Amino acid sequence: MTESKSSPYWVDTPAGMLTQEGKRYFTSEKDLAVFAPQVVDRVGVGELLRMATAWSRIPTALALLTLLNLLPVWSVWQALAMSVGVWFFLAVVSPSVVFAALCRPARWLGHPVRQGLLFVGVLSLLAAGGNLTGVWVGLMGFILFRWQLPERLLGRLVAVFRKPLSPLPPDDAILRNLTVRLALRYGYDVGGTEHMQQRVLEIMNRHRAPRKKE
Repeated sequence: MTESKSSPYWVDTPAGMLTQEGKRYFTSEKDLAVFAPQVVDRVGVGELLRMATAWSRIPTALALLTLLNLLPVWSVWQALAMSVGVWFFLAVVSPSVVFAALCRPARWLGHPVRQGLLFVGVLSLLAAGGNLTGVWVGLMGFILFRWQLPERLLGRLVAVFRKPLSPLPPDDAILRNLTVRLALRYGYDVGGTEHMQQRVLEIMNRHRAPRKKE
């Protein structure tokens, strides 16, 4: 069953649904119930949003995992460059290529405490081996990715490459494609989700319109 609007994880606002993590989706509980009623009844709005949020962290999580794996075997700057490349590629394609079965592992990988513990372990090994440059670059990479600096610096370029794949904001594209994936998994009709894109754009444009006038 779907959660009520008093759910502690998310709340409906005039500009869409807002989660505890600050993720905004330009849709509402009512709209989701219209677009994919069977999926919403089976999974629940809160779990849908949690899965979508977990998937949205895939670029950062796998970029950090790439950095961790390459630091001990590549030069530190090559490892950092490759991790940024992995982040960029996934930031472009992951909103359009959603695998519902991988949302739970994505949630596990995206947990900041687990990421921090993994980094502590690897950086401790590098320090024990005398690779202080690797330690500093690894620490710097962890901080930069956790602070979402790649998104701030490369976000506009990512948007250019992502636009041909979907006109939706990345979080909304993830939610829509996740809903489609779940509907196909359970054998439900996905026709309603075709209208979801237009509704998201309508809410998004209405929300942003006053800002353009200022």
